[in-house]
Amino acid sequence: MEIFKQKLRFVFLYAFFTVLFVSTSLAQGDEKTTLDNRILYTKYTIADFFNFEKSKWLWELDVVYRRQSELGAPNIYNRPLRFSVRPWIAYQFTKMTRVSFQPFAYFQSAPRYATENALDNEFEREFRSTLQINNYAYYGRLNFTHRIRFESRWRGIDQEQVKHNFRARYRMRLRVPLNTDYFYTNNTIYSSIYSELHVEWGRDFGTNYLSQNRSFAGLGYRFWNWARVELGYLHQYNVRGNTNIVDLSRGPMFYFFLDFLSELKVNR
Repeated sequence: MEIFKQKLRFVFLYAFFTVLFVSTSLAQGDEKTTLDNRILYTKYTIADFFNFEKSKWLWELDVVYRRQSELGAPNIYNRPLRFSVRPWIAYQFTKMTRVSFQPFAYFQSAPRYATENALDNEFEREFRSTLQINNYAYYGRLNFTHRIRFESRWRGIDQEQVKHNFRARYRMRLRVPLNTDYFYTNNTIYSSIYSELHVEWGRDFGTNYLSQNRSFAGLGYRFWNWARVELGYLHQYNVRGNTNIVDLSRGPMFYFFLDFLSELKVNR
């Protein structure tokens, strides 16, 4: 009971700092501008143990594909926004803790087309390395996940001067099964909500150290034992380098997961 109370206090504390970040970023005034950008986010993830019965080592791969509207129009598929491929190597230290390392990943990002002067801007190409820690906790039917990422980013890799900076990300996620008692039961329908804060710094970075807040709410469905999908609504704030412009990105988010490829049971 005491552990649950500590967890609850942590949730409220995190929610407080999230609200504080958002309210500070969006405080309206003569020098603050908020740009509305409609988006479609998708993410596809596949993972498996090298030897499911004996090994604690895993490989993982995720592909991100995003689209965006133009000048706030309702067509969320009008323009490309992001494409990335990330291979991971991971180690399952305990049943509740996994550490993953992504030594090399490629990202191609378009500017957010919220203003006319951004329409002719070129894609930015980026290499990134990431260390990730996932920790899980269960309180009855509640499934909490704490994810921490440390990223090293090389931006504009095809330009004369490559820009480098670091970023730390923390995400708290809550998933609750709705028709079963356990998140990992097959044919489970579940709710999923999370919020994530991004902190950036480095030689080639600006002054928007609290650079992003991303929140998601949606529903998921598990099938074939280790495959699942999620669909929901994403609400994201990005603070630009001058801290006077905030991009608001909002729209549907779709996930597809193959949690353990070798354990799929299509006939069940």
